Amino acid sequence: MSKHASVHALGREILQIRQNGTREELHRLLGQLHVHSHRFQEKLGQAVKIMRDNTAAKALPSSENTPQ
Repeated sequence: MSKHASVHALGREILQIRQNGTREELHRLLGQLHVHSHRFQEKLGQAVKIMRDNTAAKALPSSENTPQ
């Protein structure tokens, strides 16, 4: 199962537990959702940094293009 699909499955489980489960179960599942969210934000931040670094590297003049 993909990470995306597992987050959706977790969401469905949270909704079900919210209606029929205990507060402890709900807090446990919400904790898992928080972990997924944190990992996603870390990976997104890394991707943005890589994109910015690549853009900055392309913007720098190469030694071949600078007049001597």
